[in-house]
Amino acid sequence: MCKKSLRSRNSSSEIHAKMSERFKYSHNGICKIPNVPETIAADRNVPSIFLFEMNDFRGMIYLAVRSDRKMIYPVAYLLGHNPPESTRIPPPAPIFLKILIKNPNFMNKNKIKVFAEGKSPLFGPEIPFLDVLNLKNGFLDENGAMTIEYGFHFDSIFDEDQEIWKFNLKCEVFDGESKKNMITYEKGKNKLFSHKQLILFHDSHSKIYNETQETDTLKLPLYFIKMKNFEKFLQIAHGVQLKLDSSDLWSVIVIAHRYGIKNVLAYCERQLVMDFEEENYTDEFIPIQYAMRAIKFNLYRLLAVSLELVLKNLEKWDIDTDYLFKSLNWEEMTNESRKIVMANVLYGEY
Repeated sequence: MCKKSLRSRNSSSEIHAKMSERFKYSHNGICKIPNVPETIAADRNVPSIFLFEMNDFRGMIYLAVRSDRKMIYPVAYLLGHNPPESTRIPPPAPIFLKILIKNPNFMNKNKIKVFAEGKSPLFGPEIPFLDVLNLKNGFLDENGAMTIEYGFHFDSIFDEDQEIWKFNLKCEVFDGESKKNMITYEKGKNKLFSHKQLILFHDSHSKIYNETQETDTLKLPLYFIKMKNFEKFLQIAHGVQLKLDSSDLWSVIVIAHRYGIKNVLAYCERQLVMDFEEENYTDEFIPIQYAMRAIKFNLYRLLAVSLELVLKNLEKWDIDTDYLFKSLNWEEMTNESRKIVMANVLYGEY
């Protein structure tokens, strides 16, 4: 083959790859099923081929032979690791299979797109033996292998450490661009994606998305926000009840306060209050620190709880009230914060 023909063929393959439907799916690729003529002659299925791995299951595919009907077809399925009862199979998901064919007459006839159940196998398009074995049709390459494009899309993944289902924010929302229902969050080369409807439900100040923007993209500060913390923030904003330690909770609160997402602030504050009440503090350092942060981020319930503990232990911890008020930056407080402080100081309650 001359170099010009080779370049032309490679260019054609690159264009096809860019236009392929499979890229809408979170797990996608191309696989080759070998020895198809021998498989048909032997009247047996091709052994399963590994496609991808996610959580504790694997995506697999094989070529089924139906000699009674003179047909073959690909079968895709999810296989759990041992023991099978511990497998976390995802909810129903969009799946795509397409047999790549050189002959344009068959180009768009041998594909299937379905919304499949997790453990149920997906049966691809059936092809008659004679069509497959006829080399002019282009179903097989020069080595007798069939090439198949595949796509599996998972909107959710199971977090083994958290033991909870989370949104798959690292992959684009399925068909998000055509339906205009996706927001992209960018920090340098790193990206996260979320459903626009879910996040806008809580975006009362239009800080994350504004309809006047030309693109549905939020560029994150390069040095202010860590991507791993922003992902935790998005998970909670979408309603996922993550279990986080105090350090992670404060990191998420900083982000939620910046973008004005109240449901995330309320969730993190509730977790901090629960953790705070279970601790047995021996001095004022952490309670005052919590009170100062609560004032900064308008977490009034946490302010009341932490301040109550400090005031109960003024003598025990030898705390000077002037020192306490200076620490809390009385002059910079909101009116609501001042009310809480005065309620605790004057009446011992909030």
